[in-house]
Amino acid sequence: MKQTARYVTTFFLLVVLLLSVNHQATAALEDGEYTIGYTVMHGQEPSASIANDYWEKPAKLLVKDGKITAQMGLNHSSWIVEFQTPRGGSFQNVDVISSNEGADTSVTQFPIDGISEMVEAKIHVIVPDIDYDHNYTVRFDFDENTLSKVAGVTEGSDEGSNDNDEKNGELLETTQPSDDNKQTTDQSVSKTNESNPQTSDQTPVILLMSLFIVSAIVLLRKRVLQV
Repeated sequence: MKQTARYVTTFFLLVVLLLSVNHQATAALEDGEYTIGYTVMHGQEPSASIANDYWEKPAKLLVKDGKITAQMGLNHSSWIVEFQTPRGGSFQNVDVISSNEGADTSVTQFPIDGISEMVEAKIHVIVPDIDYDHNYTVRFDFDENTLSKVAGVTEGSDEGSNDNDEKNGELLETTQPSDDNKQTTDQSVSKTNESNPQTSDQTPVILLMSLFIVSAIVLLRKRVLQV
C-alpha cells in the first residue's frame, strides 16, 4: 500500500513538473518575430467583444532582450478614435506605425508583459454615420497554441518604436472595409471565423507531456493490480 502511494505521489509530481516546463516555454520567448492568434474579448464577460471584427488576425510579436512588443492591424481604423493599453502604471495611447487612409486601415504597436494573461485595453469608438459614440474596456486573449516563430527573423523591435520601415510597417494584409459592417455596429457580433493555426513551438512539449502521463497511468495500474 505504501508503495502504491509512493507511485501516486511520483505521478502527480511529474505532471506538475511538465506543466511548469510548458509554462516556462511559452513565457520566456526567444528574441525574434512571431505570429499569434487572439480574440478581442468583452471587458468583463467571457465572450468576444463587438470590436473583435475591427482587429485583424493574427497579431505579430516582436521580442528583443526579453521585452515583447505586440503589433495589431485595424480595419475601420477611423472609427477607433482612442486606443490605450497599460504602460508605466497607467493607460497610454498605442503607437501607430503605419496607416492607409484610403483603405481606412492602420497598424499599431504597444508593449505587453506576456501572452499567458489577457491584456486589457481602453477604446473609444465613434461612427458618425449612425451617431454611435461609446467607450469600451476590452481584453486581448492570446491563443498560445497558435504561437509560431517567423522563419529567418532573429531580431525583435525596440519597445515603443515608431519606425515605419518596411520590416516593422508590414504586419499582415488587412481587408478592405465593407459598408455592411456599419449596419451591425450597435449589435453584438458573434465570432464566426475559426482559426487555422500553424504548428506551434509548444507541440513537442505537449506531446512529451501526453506520453509521460499515459506511461505513468499504465505503470500505476500495473502496480495497483500487483498489490
